[in-house]
Parts: sequence; structure tokens; C-alpha cells
Amino acid sequence: MRYTMDVQWFFVVRQSLLKESMNKYIWGMVWIFAACRGEVDPPVVVDIEQVDPSGQELVFWYQHTLKREDRLNDLLAEFNAGNVYGISVRGEYAGGYTDIYNKMVVGIQGGILPALVVAYNNQANAYFANGGAVDLAPYMSSVQWGLTAEARQDYYGDFLAQDRFDGVQVALPPNRSLELLYYNADWLRELGHHRPPEDWATFVALCRRAQAVPFSKNGSGRSLGWVLPADASHLASMVFGLGGGFIDEQQRAYTLDSPEVREALLMLRELVVDGALELAFESGEALRNFSAGKVLFFLSSSTGIPHVESAVAAGSGFNWQVAPLPHSTPEPVLNVYGASVAVCRTTAAKQLAAWLFLKWFTEPEQQARWAEASGYFPVRKGAAEHLQAYFAEHPRYEQAFTWLDAGRGEPGVRGYTRVRRLIAEAMMGVIEGEDMDTALADLQQRADATLTQ
Repeated sequence: MRYTMDVQWFFVVRQSLLKESMNKYIWGMVWIFAACRGEVDPPVVVDIEQVDPSGQELVFWYQHTLKREDRLNDLLAEFNAGNVYGISVRGEYAGGYTDIYNKMVVGIQGGILPALVVAYNNQANAYFANGGAVDLAPYMSSVQWGLTAEARQDYYGDFLAQDRFDGVQVALPPNRSLELLYYNADWLRELGHHRPPEDWATFVALCRRAQAVPFSKNGSGRSLGWVLPADASHLASMVFGLGGGFIDEQQRAYTLDSPEVREALLMLRELVVDGALELAFESGEALRNFSAGKVLFFLSSSTGIPHVESAVAAGSGFNWQVAPLPHSTPEPVLNVYGASVAVCRTTAAKQLAAWLFLKWFTEPEQQARWAEASGYFPVRKGAAEHLQAYFAEHPRYEQAFTWLDAGRGEPGVRGYTRVRRLIAEAMMGVIEGEDMDTALADLQQRADATLTQ
């Protein structure tokens, strides 16, 4: 089993390093070609108030498929038919996040870009730095085209801040998700607990107890407290709950060798040694074990709620619930994440038209319909009044919705995609017994180096 784990991890790390090298190469070539043609062209200063967006035809690159894509296209059709400027937005599936990122890198160099593109905040930050995206702050504050004070207050402030760097709003969030603790409530009661653990000591004790006392509906005999992939977001969620973070407030230096990171990794290592935690290497492995009644806890996105519901119904059929992760902070701190939408640098008219679509898309009524179709959370507080029927049908979603104000995001600086892979690599190494001092010192140094590249 150990040999299989090592071989699988070797290929995971090898693939990550190849991707990291390729991304460095691609951006390096962008800057080389930019230098050859006289640096990245500076943006043309235009008075937004004087721009006419009428009749603009826009392309929107996204990663959505199936039901989400259908509902998004319904919303696009509604916007196209209803806006008074004759703006037309055409959605285009452009692959997964990595595919879109690579297409944007090529498009920035070639000068051929969509009007709108789905992007994580660190990706949008890179696009802006390389002349491929625009600052949305002037559009948001525009007298003619911007947000009213009331509308601005209606956005979850922390969500907007995730896409803001040095005063530049590189993108706008259309949705967000939370990292949640999923737990088997029936098994928890069998272990003598009627509430999910709120502190880490109780959580660890329950993981060990679950290993010793299998769930009554578990016929396999294999019993675990927790199954967890080696993933940066999972570690960040734990560190947030311990009162720490991954980067300083100014986002100028990583904090990956902190007491909170050490405490989280030590906790994981001890649970693995005790046999109460196993690392997951296959997609869906944690959910499969959970739905079969073999695992008491697992972490996943709030968008997974409907998938867990159907999997458990088809599996052991127990009562399960969601909760914030345990915490040593006065109140829970949840990892909030998700892709935003950047407006690409094209023409003044297209940029304004793209902003007007984003403004419409993030209004409460549209946000509520998008939330129902996608399983995401809206970014506007006012969407709640339009979601009452959905809340009644999906009580776990409603419960998680109440935790949005407790959300905190991971770093959005350029290069964080590479750092995530470094974190996962260090996480695996420490759990498997590497010296923590050495591993975290190396991680800190390599992560900080990305901030100056």
C-alpha cells in the first residue's frame, strides 16, 4: 500500500512540476515578445462617461457545462433581449480553468481576446499585469454606469476584496463557495455526540473514536474518522480555523512556516500514524467512502451538497449534515473561494458593455436564479429574499448560506497557482514523515520567490 501511494504521488508531483515549468515558460515568452515590440502597451485613458456601449457584440469565455451552461445561456439570452443598448453577449465554453488560462496567455500576446473571461483572482491579477484585463474600479464608481451606494453595500465586501489588489479591481465575483465539514450525524450520535465538533481537540478525538467504533450501517469493517486529499485549500481551511493564514495582510510575504500551519500538519500526521485518517488520491474517493458509511468526516465545497445527497441516498442512507470546520478562533472562519469574471482589455465600448453585463448579472434577481441552477452562493445579500422557496427545499444550503459573512479567501497574488502545488507537495512530505522544519523553510522560500517573478 505504501509503495502504491509513493508511485501515485510521484506522478502527481511530476505532473505539477511540469505544469509549473510550462506556465513559467509561457509567461516568460509573453514578456520576451512584449519587450521585443516595446513593452506591454499602456492602457489608453478614456472618459468612461463619454463612451457609448450601444450595439457591442461580446464573447464570454467560461468553463461551465451541462445544466450550468444551459442556465447561463438562458440568462445571456435574457440580457441580450432586455438591455436597452442592444448589447449582445455570446457564451463560449473554452475548456477548464487551465485551458482558459493558457488561451488567455496566447491571446494577450496575439491581441485577440474575449470581452469577458472566467478567472480565479490570481489569474485575473496576472492578466491585468500583462495588459490583458482592465481595472473595474472606475466602472464601479462611474456616475453614469456605476453602482449606487446601496448596491455596493449589498455585495459581500470580502468577496469584492478578493479581487482587489493595490486598489485595482481586477475582476468581479459572480458567485462563491464555502469549504464545509460534511459529517455522518447518525454515526456521531452513536459515538455519544449530538453536535458537530466545534474545536480541534474534539474533532481529533472523534476521528480516533470512529476508527475504533464503526458505523452501524457499515458492513465492510473498514472504519475511518477522515479521508482527505493533499490539497492547499483543505490545509488553508484548517489554518484559518486555527487563527492563521497563508499570506500577510499586505500580500507581500507568505506565512507558510507559521505556528498554525505547523499545528495543522502535525494534527494530520498524527491522525495518519494512528490510522484514523487516510489520504485520498482518486477523484471522488472521499465521497465514496463517506456515502458508504466508512468515514465520519470529509471536507468539500458547498457546491457538493446535492452530490452528497444523491450519493448517500444510493449508499447507506444515513442522516448527514454540514458544519463549519472546527476552530480555535472566537467564531468560525470558513474558506470562501470561486472564480470571478474579468473584463478583457479590448475597446472602450466593448469594455463598458462587458461591465454593464457583469453589473446586471450580479443583481439580486439574477444572482438568485444563478444560485439555484449552479449550487453556488450569490455575491449579493439581497438575493436571499428571492431564494426563500429554494431554502425551504434545500435546508443544508440555507444553513451554509448563513455562514457567508464568516468567509475568508486564500491568497490572490500572481503565482499562487504554483504555490498551491508547492503546498500540496510539502503537505504530503510532512505527513509521510519528512522533517517539518526543513520542509516548511523550503516551502516558505520557494513560495516567496514567486512574488518577485
